[in-house]
Amino acid sequence: MKGSIGLATSMTPVGWFAIHGQLASMPPVAGMVVPLFLCGAALMVAAALGVAHALAVRAALSRLATTISHMASDDTSRFLTPEGPEAVARLIQAINDARRRCAEREAELLAVQASYAHDLRTPMTRLMLRCELVDDAQLRAAIERDLGEMRELAEASLACARMQGRTVQTLRQVDADGMLEGLVENYRGAGRVIDLDGRIGRPVTTCPHALRRILANLIDNALRYGDDARLLVRIEAQRLHVAILDSGPGIAPAQLEAVFMPWYRLPDTAGRAPGSGLGLAIARRLAQAIRADLRLENRAEGGLAARLTLPL
Repeated sequence: MKGSIGLATSMTPVGWFAIHGQLASMPPVAGMVVPLFLCGAALMVAAALGVAHALAVRAALSRLATTISHMASDDTSRFLTPEGPEAVARLIQAINDARRRCAEREAELLAVQASYAHDLRTPMTRLMLRCELVDDAQLRAAIERDLGEMRELAEASLACARMQGRTVQTLRQVDADGMLEGLVENYRGAGRVIDLDGRIGRPVTTCPHALRRILANLIDNALRYGDDARLLVRIEAQRLHVAILDSGPGIAPAQLEAVFMPWYRLPDTAGRAPGSGLGLAIARRLAQAIRADLRLENRAEGGLAARLTLPL
């Protein structure tokens, strides 16, 4: 077909008259072959262009689906780059607009949650002071326990709102051994039994505040359901592994992921152990923010193991 097009574009007027004369001398059926051939060629070109466009749209949609599938479901701050055919670019822009509205709404709700939790501090402080005026020691102790639980819920709500509103953590070189030793000493000073097994021996690139909060939440959880806790530190394949082991009752396998949901508490332990149901949820979210992985598993010898893995 290229040869035919090249011949047609280089044809002189004299050549056109010669072809016209030849066509005029052809039989009627033979004279229709060339126009039909040209129409067929045009249809083939149009079909080829249509197929190429459809394939380009399909490839762009496939790339878009892959990109979205790798995005965190709770990360509404990341936007996609409009690219590809016009229809796909318009779709990407619509997705970005929806994510932007979702992020604005989420920020508004988190601000309200943080405001409520912060404002609850003042009346609870007044109640705590007035509680000291109660003469009945047993009643006073019961009220103080309730107020303590309310304060823990308010502090957890405030921490959760702040954590969700600030997912990007600043990473820097941290003396993780010093952090672990200081954390263990603080618990021991408060009369809690904490054992530390292993050393890192090198700085770790992470967010110190986030890492400390993760470890504290995991240790608090271990001490809440067990009598003691043990920190096991290992380095394998350029990754830091920290395991917090307890001697508690463990968790049913079907509930190992459910306990990471905000405000979720196991039905069989909610009544006998204090807590807000946010400790593990905050720990998992902070772990994701510092590129770490946090999982729970039951130990063969009894108890629970919370395993935190960080890249070195």
